[in-house]
Amino acid sequence: MKLDPIVALATSLQTQAISICRISGDDSIDIAERLTHLDLKNQDHRICYGFIHDPLTDEEIDEVLILVMKGPKSYTREDVVEIHTHGGVYVTQKILSLIIGAGARLARPGEFTQRAVLHGRIDLAQAEGVNALIEADSEQSAKLALNQLKGSLSQLSEPLKEELLTIIAHIEVNIDYPEYDIEQVTRKQLLPLCIDFRNKLIQILKEAQSGQRMREGVKTAIIGKPNVGKSSLLNALLNEDKAIVTEIPGTTRDVVEGTIRLDKVTLHLMDTAGLRESEDRIEKLGIEKTYQIIKDAQLILFVADGSQPLDQDEQLVLSKLDPDKTILIYNKKDLDSKSNRLEVSALHKDIKALIDQLNERYEADQFVFTKPVLNNERMVGLVRQALQSMDSALTAIKDDIAVDLINIDLTAAYESICALTDPENNTSIADELFARFCLGK
Repeated sequence: MKLDPIVALATSLQTQAISICRISGDDSIDIAERLTHLDLKNQDHRICYGFIHDPLTDEEIDEVLILVMKGPKSYTREDVVEIHTHGGVYVTQKILSLIIGAGARLARPGEFTQRAVLHGRIDLAQAEGVNALIEADSEQSAKLALNQLKGSLSQLSEPLKEELLTIIAHIEVNIDYPEYDIEQVTRKQLLPLCIDFRNKLIQILKEAQSGQRMREGVKTAIIGKPNVGKSSLLNALLNEDKAIVTEIPGTTRDVVEGTIRLDKVTLHLMDTAGLRESEDRIEKLGIEKTYQIIKDAQLILFVADGSQPLDQDEQLVLSKLDPDKTILIYNKKDLDSKSNRLEVSALHKDIKALIDQLNERYEADQFVFTKPVLNNERMVGLVRQALQSMDSALTAIKDDIAVDLINIDLTAAYESICALTDPENNTSIADELFARFCLGK
């Protein structure tokens, strides 16, 4: 596939030591030769030294290094030229304009990676991994992005595609070539196959939730009655004075947020207004927001005063929370306490027991770094589509619908799985994906 030459900065446009202009496509080497007066056609994966000239005046613009990478041994599988210039803003912009004047056009966001996909160097999921690695803000999200970039999703999707394709092919042979002596596929035979495949999709979606927690972190609400130490706990976890701490109940009126990266998980913490009846209009708004945060949170740290038992209001609130995502924490503990309860002293930053429990809680999610998982909403959505198609197929089987009509649902499921890595039949999704990339990638 031959495409017109494109150019973009592979570095930011600011004053820096080096700037890189990247050109890819037909005529990229010719463009570099016209601007440098060098013979680059015989160079490949070598760095050459020279000067950039203005073709109209032959004026020298900058002293540069030119890296030539001939296709298919390049990122895009096209001829690629990188011009390494001194990093001044004026010089960089001038060279970029000369490249465009010589016949290249400015690349769209993500177009270099899009060309790598179009030429078959990487698949769509790997392209998403490139962008995810660029945007990674933690060790966990970077590891997941790197696995995706290395093609881990193909290890997940290929067996699924093969399994469905075998069933579909067998049905279609029966339909199109009845004269061949091939065993007829019956609804009775399809039922266990479809149930098994559906269960695999459900497991994949379940594992995707673990991947999301490791990639994006866990929305964590710190809740409890006023003056039990919620803000002190936030400050202790963040190891900074993020929230105001006083002995006056109701100090926290709005949500105070922060992020902590533990060994096994990243937590996005939200310190909320204390739960109590209040006539203060502003405090009441804060309490209403607390209940909304509780609803949306993936993890709830319920803080209680460890110096006294839970009162009726606390027990009522605790009974309404999802126990699977709630941790009860007793604060203000005696430092010599031997209780089996989860006790901390937020004021003295004695929170090791809580940190250990949080790391232990997410230990089971660590498998996502060693096996392929769905890494974004596009992928999850496609698998959900496949699951809906399998549900339709199972309903049709139970309703004694003809096998050739059941095959329509199986084919729809197959196409959804294919779209995980192959953008060929879904150009609108591919275009939207690459539009999120930075210009030089």
